[in-house]
Amino acid sequence: MKNKITLVLILFFLSCSDEELVSLSFFVIPENAGSIVYDGNNSVELGTNIKIEAVSNSPYEFVRWSGDLDGTNNPIDIVASSDLNIVAEFQETNVVLLDSDKDGVPDINDLCPDTEEGTYVNESGCLVINEFDQSYVQVWGDEFNYQGKPDPELWHHQILPPNPNGGWWNGELQHYTDDIKNSYVDNGSLKIASIKENYVFDGVGRDYTSARLNSKFVFEYGRVDVRAKLPQSEGTWPAIWTLGANINELGNFHKSQYGSVGWPRCGEIDIMEQNGWDKKKLYGTFHWATPSGDYASYGLTTDLNSSSVYRIYSMEWTKDQIKIMVDNKVYVVMNNNNDVPFDNPHYILLNIAMGGNLGGNINPDYTSDIMELDYVRVFQKQ
Repeated sequence: MKNKITLVLILFFLSCSDEELVSLSFFVIPENAGSIVYDGNNSVELGTNIKIEAVSNSPYEFVRWSGDLDGTNNPIDIVASSDLNIVAEFQETNVVLLDSDKDGVPDINDLCPDTEEGTYVNESGCLVINEFDQSYVQVWGDEFNYQGKPDPELWHHQILPPNPNGGWWNGELQHYTDDIKNSYVDNGSLKIASIKENYVFDGVGRDYTSARLNSKFVFEYGRVDVRAKLPQSEGTWPAIWTLGANINELGNFHKSQYGSVGWPRCGEIDIMEQNGWDKKKLYGTFHWATPSGDYASYGLTTDLNSSSVYRIYSMEWTKDQIKIMVDNKVYVVMNNNNDVPFDNPHYILLNIAMGGNLGGNINPDYTSDIMELDYVRVFQKQ
């Protein structure tokens, strides 16, 4: 009995060894766009008839077979006549998701389905409430949650020097550029970098470069919150500020769209300025023109324990009053009235100047420094 069993097994293995097998390899393009369904082994007998099917994942659709196959039939029957590399190609479909309240968030993700069209909302389709004052909702902003240059839909690089001598005002010693090395978004924050380097613009040379950004958004009344870390090098003059959109300054984004009254009639609100020699001192200042056209200004300073860590620099502007704050603590207040006419749309500016009136002397060993911004947010009353 034992001898008979052994003979049967030997014959079985001899029979299997005579079979010629071919291998099947499966690939999907793009990766994770779908899968290939095949109910069998990856090694089959030569000449075996097999059936395969491409199954797509949303939002992709099957396009064609490639590799050692050709065609668009799906499912498809093939004969395993040799080793086969089987590729299923998919493409993304243009699926239009319903957005009933037209806030830019599809209904399937919208937790607040009744927001008005054009309202600024978060990824859940809900209003963004100010963390310090719940009467304010966000109307514009940049969280810098991307990589590369500042978002061109939100920001404009102002690079044309407005001073007739080919430079900038206030005795500043830099040129502003739109080069990515001077302004870039990385790891969740915007970096504005001032760099010591010779740079010639329109025949005028400077020893430093930096960036000056204009917001393409304008607003009249509201609250601005900017979370930022400031440069610490001697001679750097960072600023977070606003100008009246009717200034029509050379090279700015808004040109004469809102008027052309020049400075200081346009009004200026310095939410944050830091001088070049005392990095713990903070300036909040207003500049304007009186009804008779004379220049006027008002401002105060405050001292910080450190400006090298993130702090929130804010401004609240109503038709009656303007406040400047750091970490929501008010340190400058000015009444707003007919003699101080801050009643026109403003835009936001972000920059680092070098030297000049508030930058002072630049350290001769200076190479570069940055102002880092975690977010810029504009709010208005509900």
